[in-house]
Amino acid sequence: MFKQFVFLSINIFWFCQIQSANAQHDSALFEVVTSTEKASIIYDKHGSPLDSITAHLLASDIERVSGYLPKLITDLNLSSNNAIVIGNKQSALIQSFLGKDNSSNEWETYAIQVLEKPNSKIDKALVIAGSDARGTAYGVFSISEKIGVSPWYWWADVPPKKQKELVLKIENTQSKSPKVKYRGIFINDEDWGLQPWAKQTFEPETGDIGPKTYAKVFELLLRLRANSIWPAMHPSTKAFFHYPGNRKMAEKYEIVLGSSHAEPMLRNNVDEWEHDTMGDFNYFSNKKGVLDYWEDRVDEAKNVNGIYTLGMRGVHDSGMEGAKTTAGAATMLKDILKDQRALIKKHIGKPESVPQVFTVYKEVLDLYDYGLELPDDVTLMWTDDNYGYIRRLSNSEERKRSGGSGVYYHASYWGRPHDYLWLSTTHPALIREEMLKAYDTGADKIWILNVGDIKPAEYTMQFFMDLAFDPEKFREPASYKAHMLSFYQDIFGSVEGEKITAMRNAYYNLAWIRKPEFMGWSQTEPTRPTQVTEFSIKEENPARIATYQSLTAQVKKLSPTISKENQDAFFQLVSYPILGAAAMNKKYLYRDLQVYHHNTNEKEFEKYRDSVSFYHNKINELTDHYNQEIASGKWNAIMHRAPRGLPVFKLPDTTIETTNQTVETPKVEIYKAVADYDNASKFEKEFPKKLTGLGYTQNALQVASATATSKVDTTFKKNASLTYKFNFEEAIQKPQITITAIPNHPINGDQKLRLGIQIDKGDINLIDFKTSGRSETWKLNVLRNQARKSIELEELSAGKHTLTIYVIDPGVILDYFVITQSGNPIPYTLPKN
Repeated sequence: MFKQFVFLSINIFWFCQIQSANAQHDSALFEVVTSTEKASIIYDKHGSPLDSITAHLLASDIERVSGYLPKLITDLNLSSNNAIVIGNKQSALIQSFLGKDNSSNEWETYAIQVLEKPNSKIDKALVIAGSDARGTAYGVFSISEKIGVSPWYWWADVPPKKQKELVLKIENTQSKSPKVKYRGIFINDEDWGLQPWAKQTFEPETGDIGPKTYAKVFELLLRLRANSIWPAMHPSTKAFFHYPGNRKMAEKYEIVLGSSHAEPMLRNNVDEWEHDTMGDFNYFSNKKGVLDYWEDRVDEAKNVNGIYTLGMRGVHDSGMEGAKTTAGAATMLKDILKDQRALIKKHIGKPESVPQVFTVYKEVLDLYDYGLELPDDVTLMWTDDNYGYIRRLSNSEERKRSGGSGVYYHASYWGRPHDYLWLSTTHPALIREEMLKAYDTGADKIWILNVGDIKPAEYTMQFFMDLAFDPEKFREPASYKAHMLSFYQDIFGSVEGEKITAMRNAYYNLAWIRKPEFMGWSQTEPTRPTQVTEFSIKEENPARIATYQSLTAQVKKLSPTISKENQDAFFQLVSYPILGAAAMNKKYLYRDLQVYHHNTNEKEFEKYRDSVSFYHNKINELTDHYNQEIASGKWNAIMHRAPRGLPVFKLPDTTIETTNQTVETPKVEIYKAVADYDNASKFEKEFPKKLTGLGYTQNALQVASATATSKVDTTFKKNASLTYKFNFEEAIQKPQITITAIPNHPINGDQKLRLGIQIDKGDINLIDFKTSGRSETWKLNVLRNQARKSIELEELSAGKHTLTIYVIDPGVILDYFVITQSGNPIPYTLPKN
């Protein structure tokens, strides 16, 4: 956990209202376990079941650290000496220590204070008082972290820091409410990890993801200060409501239950819609059947703490059945929303008081843009394009809606142009940039992260939840680096954590240029065979191999220095993702070399064929070790070596014939990072802004805030501009300039992503980085994680020249530009002058 996010700071809030003669101090020592003192834990037997759960978990955490299991007490008459007191601030238990509380009801906050001699039996009390059940839980788990128990103690086998004595310095604390109200995960595409693991290893008695598994998931969410779940919903898994224990577990852990964009009204269509008996999932032809299906669930779930997804799509992730036109679908959707809200009113209460979301995903965005009017209290759920770039966000009018807005964001994805279900490689710098943009446009009601199987997305999940809790902590572009450093240092120690952070940064930077799952240069839906890569054989290929070899060497050098207790955590959080990514890259980079030597150098051909086979098998070996050996087989079947069996995971065809393999890196006349401008004029305050970690340069330039107004002026005299000076020794007859950018989207559908490009005093040419839907340009952009636009120029004479880039639309984030001979390709990676 990032240390600055644990609210154990001096900040007395409602404690100033305490009516007590007890000694009050800003901070105090509290003896949990010493040679003479063994604290007990008191919780409210009349409180939320979560109070009992967290009290028992805290006791277990103390035992993990010290070896002592505290007594758990619900009767104050049985207490003595030091006690940790847990409960709601309005409860009789807490008020017996702190007096009556008259503060306003807050969302998920907690207060912590040490009291001396609060009564005749207790010498000292560490009081943890929550505004609600989850607030209490967050307070309890802040103490767990303070004694050295990581939120990942179970899910990543992070061992606690053993201490014979536990004496805590406790500061009077009043936490703040989280900035984003609902924060959670979507367990998705679980066919390849979580479901088989639960079925075979962790919960064989259920043979599925059931209440035992969800209890562990819910505990993790609370330790990460999250509160929401979209449950697993693929055909491999029974619906969440199929097992009554699932719902009961969510109630006990106070987890807010929602459902994905394809599952209206808390229904899991792929498991629960029975076509043979229910007919078509079609509101045009089978309205009563569908409405009855929804009503049964609303009635069943009326006491569940839930968020209802409104609207209708196909049975799975597809368009609405029966809709022949956009107009017809939009008209029907209006009736569907009215009927769904009537069900909520009938079985639960006023719809305005029940959380509801309308997820604007894929074709639903077209229906919304057609003019669909939503009830004002319904939350707009915006989405990314499945590859980390948010498609749309609220405009000035939408920000006025009482229901607000939120974001559904992917860190794992199944679909076209290619899956990335295996390793978690979404760059934290990108998550920070996109989610802060969402937050700044009012998306603070709900954030949901698609984490796939949870593993190996541990750090991504931690980062996302900390960001959701308080985005203001991440205003500095490089803040993700400090967060990552703290995460790994807390687990592995100062020196080791610093080395691991450097390796993980390199891992993310390399994946930005090409994700491991995309190294086959293939696509899916439909699935196509792998191809040679676009890395040049003589420069880019060996450079990328060398970088991964260096990373591999660093992991192998550091691994023996990691303590025995930390070895399992090190493999899960460091070795497997880095070594797996290295093996996948080298498998295809060596395949390129073998293809290059095919029919020309038999000795080299054989050598590289063996290398391809070696690294293919290396992935198998790493995965077998993960599943069968670490943590004594605890994670058997959690990690799949080839999700969906796509061609990229297979042993590549090394006799492939190719005519487009690049040997030499294309020549570039001029290359400059956009951040290295010579002059910036007429920019808003704080812009242009360098964004650490973004782009191939890892230092992309944001030219305006996402909410700025477009400036269209034919003279461009009022537009902000960047200028660059460069020199040619010889004239270029047919020059071409290519500008690269982050492949993001404008926040409003009617906006563009335009720039004006001018060489010297010549004409100003307009370029636009905006893409539409799943166009071929968009596919290419997300696969290489870069947008490119080129302009052919007039002859450039020898001597000095100036490039001017004019800012027109907000949202553009530029990376670098190159000037080449017209028609020449530019290098895949960063060019060299």
